[in-house]
Amino acid sequence: MAQLTVYVNQKPLVLTDDEETYYSPPAVHYKSYIYCKAKSNEDALKVINICEKDEKLEIAMLFNASMDTLKEMVWSHFTEVIAAGGVVVNEKNEVLLIQRKNKWDLPKGKADKGETNEQTALREVKEETGLQNISITKSLETTYHTYMQDEEKILKVSYWFEMKGDSTERLTPQTDEQITQAKWIERLDLNNYMDATYLSLIAVLKDYLQ
Repeated sequence: MAQLTVYVNQKPLVLTDDEETYYSPPAVHYKSYIYCKAKSNEDALKVINICEKDEKLEIAMLFNASMDTLKEMVWSHFTEVIAAGGVVVNEKNEVLLIQRKNKWDLPKGKADKGETNEQTALREVKEETGLQNISITKSLETTYHTYMQDEEKILKVSYWFEMKGDSTERLTPQTDEQITQAKWIERLDLNNYMDATYLSLIAVLKDYLQ
């Protein structure tokens, strides 16, 4: 049994190979939803288009008995981009957030050719925040979200890691990446920033907070 969520236009598109989940969906929690047994790439595309265009839609679900087949159906409509980033925690148990385009975010970026996910995550955190004394402590969940870039539909796969950081280091936001702030947030205050961030990042922070 497997399940993953792709965020399409900030809406969760849940992929599942579990019939029980499909036949007992969490629809009671939502006013607007769509569920589909995906038998072809065209079935997947119809649901993706609804996620992109229907502003009232809150959640969608695609089912196929094979998760590999289901992923192929969805992925066939996008160009995949690999990225990695970090939830950086300092010695005071504060978490580092950055602000980009008026949204609170976690530092991350696209992988360079030949990099491991860990190397990408460390490099991007250093570049976007100015921190240098950082190290990976454990892996967190992987997130999936889509967007348009130069009329090309992108599906970004982001690998996340918990990292150790040092509050005495100077924070230097990477302004050429439209980052306007980098700040340490007390763990108990993270919920105050959830309304001004992305759903996929909320999932990463919840994974860290568990």
